[in-house]
Amino acid sequence: MNDPAKNRWILLNVLRVGGLIFMGVGLLIWRKGIGGFQDELIGKAIFLIGLLETLIIPALLRRAWRSKDTGGK
Repeated sequence: MNDPAKNRWILLNVLRVGGLIFMGVGLLIWRKGIGGFQDELIGKAIFLIGLLETLIIPALLRRAWRSKDTGGK
């Protein structure tokens, strides 16, 4: 029932979707100034956090899980 591969797959996809949402909100704040925020810097920061969450963090997690599963090779 508790399959680690399935849980990891779900976590990676949640990170990717969450990152895409962050990127979209950051882009809207950056370009349009939604939500009362008019600062480009806030929008750019939120966009970059979403980019990291979408691209970098899942790759780092996969690498860590792969090395843990293969005994450090």
